[in-house]
Amino acid sequence: MIDDLEMSDSPARAVVRRALDVAWWAFIVLISAPLLLVLGLVITYQVERATPEDYPRVAPEEMMRRATSRSQDAYEVLGFDRVVPPGVVEIGVGTENYLSTDSCHPGGLEGMADDPVAGAYGLHHGWALDKVSEKEALPALRRLHDHLKDTGWHISEYGEFQTGDEWNLRAERDGRAGDGGNETLSFTWRAENQRFSGGSGMPCAYDPKEAYGDSLTGVHPPELRPGGGQD
Repeated sequence: MIDDLEMSDSPARAVVRRALDVAWWAFIVLISAPLLLVLGLVITYQVERATPEDYPRVAPEEMMRRATSRSQDAYEVLGFDRVVPPGVVEIGVGTENYLSTDSCHPGGLEGMADDPVAGAYGLHHGWALDKVSEKEALPALRRLHDHLKDTGWHISEYGEFQTGDEWNLRAERDGRAGDGGNETLSFTWRAENQRFSGGSGMPCAYDPKEAYGDSLTGVHPPELRPGGGQD
């Protein structure tokens, strides 16, 4: 009779053992998953840190030429009839025509460290006109919008700002610069001060001289001219 009881208990004990085994492995997986995730993130971060950013090597002077050329092309389409000389006399007053550079930061997990990429730079050309009326500004923006769309630019923003006193046009296209980003164009007209501003941004690149910022010292952009291309 005892043997019969032990035999009848055996299947139950087997079920219990299997349940315990399943619970144990479930516990192991539950504990291991976060650790494996953290380990994977650490490995990915280290790999990204060890892999140089895929930026081209382009001298800042060449990037300046490209940026100012984009601005000149846009300026001609806008149809303004004034020359914009290089320089800024007073920010927000009169005309502006300037260059600026900035450091480049990697994307992905590596970007969390917020460390700039050594030897890399981004370049921006900005300009502005005062005394631009709504009657002049809005048709100019509409004309440029159509031109950029027809010539392969992606329009990321176009139209009146929520407050109703500002109009914006933003466009971008593949900069063909690896992971350096896209070329960008931006234009704004503000009704409050009748001011029209524009800008052209270039993708990140490595300075062949590896002297970030030094190459543009004393370098000024050319003037923007109505109806005429750059040399």
